[in-house]
Amino acid sequence: MASITSTGIGSGLDIAGLVGQLVAAEAAPVETRLGIQEAKAQSKLSAFGSLKSALADFRDQLDAMRKPDNLLLRKATSENEDLFTVSVGKDALPAKYSIEVQQLAQVQRLSSGAFAASDAVIGTGTLTLATASESIAVEIGAENNTLAGIRDAINSAPGNPGFAATIVNADAGSYLLLSGNATGVANAMTVTQTGGDGGLAALEYDPGNGLNALTESVAAQDALIRIDGFEVASSTNVVDEAIDGVTLNLVAADPDTPFELDIANDHEAVLATVDSFVEKYNGLVAVLDELTIYDAETQVSGPLLGDTTARGVRDQIRRALSESVTDIEADFSSLTEAGIEVQLDGTLSVDTSRLSTVLNEDFNRFGQLFTGSDGYAVRIYDIADSYLQTGGALQTRTDGLNAQIESVGEQRESLNARLGALQTRLLRQFNALDSLLGELNQTSNFLSQQLTNLPGFTQPRSN
Repeated sequence: MASITSTGIGSGLDIAGLVGQLVAAEAAPVETRLGIQEAKAQSKLSAFGSLKSALADFRDQLDAMRKPDNLLLRKATSENEDLFTVSVGKDALPAKYSIEVQQLAQVQRLSSGAFAASDAVIGTGTLTLATASESIAVEIGAENNTLAGIRDAINSAPGNPGFAATIVNADAGSYLLLSGNATGVANAMTVTQTGGDGGLAALEYDPGNGLNALTESVAAQDALIRIDGFEVASSTNVVDEAIDGVTLNLVAADPDTPFELDIANDHEAVLATVDSFVEKYNGLVAVLDELTIYDAETQVSGPLLGDTTARGVRDQIRRALSESVTDIEADFSSLTEAGIEVQLDGTLSVDTSRLSTVLNEDFNRFGQLFTGSDGYAVRIYDIADSYLQTGGALQTRTDGLNAQIESVGEQRESLNARLGALQTRLLRQFNALDSLLGELNQTSNFLSQQLTNLPGFTQPRSN
């Protein structure tokens, strides 16, 4: 007798549905457990991402504040920016100066005599352009012996430090103009020629040796200023050594007309920096509160409630903020004394009046409160960076959580494989049962037919 293997044909049972329910019942507790594990890990991973972002913002703020150049800013004002502008660094000291711009630094310019046109042939040989410190030798041959060819050869000469040649086509003819490579008397140039047919002598300029074929239209000149009556010369129009930490950018000259330069401590910039410090810290506090909160009414907790890493970040930074600075000789050694107060909720606020008084009385020592070897910006930066750096606690925790999530995925794969094997086995067993029931039903029907054919067989009466 042929075996019946079609699901449910022999017994009438929904074998596929029954097997599906059995497999689902087997999977449910494991899937629930894995889902809970994954959700918790994902929640903590997201929480650590938020903490890392807030802590990195705070660390970047501290990184700027631990450097005196970025905290103790000075500001400078020029009374006449049409004559000079000014920029200052940390070494500048508050003071007022009288500035007179006597003359600007100039680049020397030389001009040739008139030639018939730019394609006029001048001559061949070697043309040497030189200053006291630099020179170029330009080879002029038959292929570039015209006025325009010489111009192009100078401008494209290898190693040209900045000598420039141009041509002016005027009514009287074409003129070659040569410019030096930099401003200042020390960069005055000479032009000499050797070899060739001698025609380049029309372009020579070396007054010390009696060569004056070219005319000096603009003399090389140093800038000259007076600071409180003291003369200062500069080869450029940027004077950055006359006053410590001050750079003067000369724009125009107005001889014997003094204008004031005012250098002062930039209190507004420092206040803005402190406000940013408080804002970044309070942002970190808000993130930590949200991640570690517990609501007694709803019994809902933040993803990092009780987490040792989050608690360590909060506790170490709070402790560092509460301890006084030891390496400062001032009337203040703590944030509170300087006008930066800790609130009951752990955030910071700025007493602008108190802080302004501190800045007015001791600007430099206020800087030490943050930038000294034991300053707040220095010590707290080290704490934040230890958590954020490669191999730090935050990376260790996130790596561990990523490993948990990966493990859940591997367990799901293993579960699916096991459930697949279980489904195959159950289908085989139920199909075998179904086939057996089908055979038994056929046997029963056959016996019933045979009995009804026996002489004297009476069909049993149904009740």
